[in-house]
Order: sequence, then C-alpha cells, then structure tokens
Amino acid sequence: MKDTTIKRIVPITELRRNFGKVTSRLFEVEELILTKGGEPFATLKIVPEKKKKMLAALAGAWKGTSLDNDDLWNKTVKKKSRRTPISL
Repeated sequence: MKDTTIKRIVPITELRRNFGKVTSRLFEVEELILTKGGEPFATLKIVPEKKKKMLAALAGAWKGTSLDNDDLWNKTVKKKSRRTPISL
C-alpha cells in the first residue's frame, strides 16, 4: 500500500524562530516532522476541524479577480477531444 501522506521535515530551531510562518502553512501538509539534532523528535498536526475551516476560507479566493471569468473556466474544463465540458 502506497503512503500518500504529505509530510514536511522542520528542525525544531526553525519552528521556534518562525512559529507563525510555519504553522500558518500547516493546513497544506498532513504533518510536520520536527527534528532535534538531525534526528526525528516529534510530529505536529493540524486539528482536522481547523484544517477544514482554513481550506473553506480559501475556496473562491479568485472572486473579483481576472480568474473570475466563466469563459475562461469553460475553456479550461473542456477536453479537446470532446464537444461537451467535463462535469466537476
């Protein structure tokens, strides 16, 4: 069985120096592996409810930008070999 978990390795000193920066991007990975002296020391995971909230806040972030264009998205989801768009 293939493990598709997205992990990131972070030295504990980097976490201490850049805690806000590191934890603000925690929702993008399944877990952080913290190292101490180059060896794995601990893991850090985001609470599933918090991850869901953060991802929901990003949904539709392109509203009001140049990406908010139905014609653009219709061209994007239409396969060249098909006449009808793919349902998303």
